Amino acid sequence: MSVYQEAYHLPEFTYDYEKLKIEQRGPVYICSFNDADNLNAMSYAQMAEFNDFLIKVRMDKDCRVIVLTGEGRSFCAGFNLNDLALDPPEDMGRIQRDFYIMQRMCSDQIINMRRCEQPIIGALKGFAVGGGLSISCACDMRVLGESYKMNAGYLSIGYTGTDMGGSFFLPKIVGYARACEILMNPARFDAQKLYEWGFANRVVADDDVLETAVAMAEEMCRETAPFGLRLTKEALQCSLDGTSFENCIKMENRNQVLASNTNDGIMGTLKMNPKNRADVKENPEKYAFHNM
Repeated sequence: MSVYQEAYHLPEFTYDYEKLKIEQRGPVYICSFNDADNLNAMSYAQMAEFNDFLIKVRMDKDCRVIVLTGEGRSFCAGFNLNDLALDPPEDMGRIQRDFYIMQRMCSDQIINMRRCEQPIIGALKGFAVGGGLSISCACDMRVLGESYKMNAGYLSIGYTGTDMGGSFFLPKIVGYARACEILMNPARFDAQKLYEWGFANRVVADDDVLETAVAMAEEMCRETAPFGLRLTKEALQCSLDGTSFENCIKMENRNQVLASNTNDGIMGTLKMNPKNRADVKENPEKYAFHNM
């Protein structure tokens, strides 16, 4: 445990899971759903671990960007039907269980993705059904493999097409009419169509999905200050809530003043000063972004 954690009584940032795999590549953390045999369908175990990771990683200063992906040939095939068949606890009816446990555990994943201060880049291939669609929508950016197919699978089993924030995110990403087409129809929508509709930042071969997303994440880390990047996500997420223009301006003003007074902001300003060009060239590490 580092001095940072000990001094402020923060938890140890260890990520040991069974249904989730965390790989740390410097400031980029790769979070993989790790249940390939079940197409990474959302079991209670997987959802609990994902929520635990998202809550914990917010305070991890070493994590700058998260890449979210799935092991095997699919990203997430919706809710795990084996867990859906579990009987409720003896002191609960099925409606109570579904409301207090199942539905909240599902939706908390999306809430925690939004609360997570680090940008989340989805590296997505194969099926994204039901909850997999919603998690895809909650990513800040998306790299799709050519095999990626997304659909509102809930409709096929008599549920609604809107769940886990899909009705919030998707109209803002692709527009209202296209969101209606996706969420009112259980048909599968492929990577190329979704790219044309503005859902994806890139479409690449399946084998290149993860490394393309990681390269994007590494470039962001290399070219930005940690605190400034987190504040940028904060402002963008607030704008999705329908915050007024003037409130967006106020948040941007506040964030710029905060960022300009960090060590990174001060050194960045010095770096841009023509008087310091020689020193910047001779001592680039002195002006590197690294402070939270």
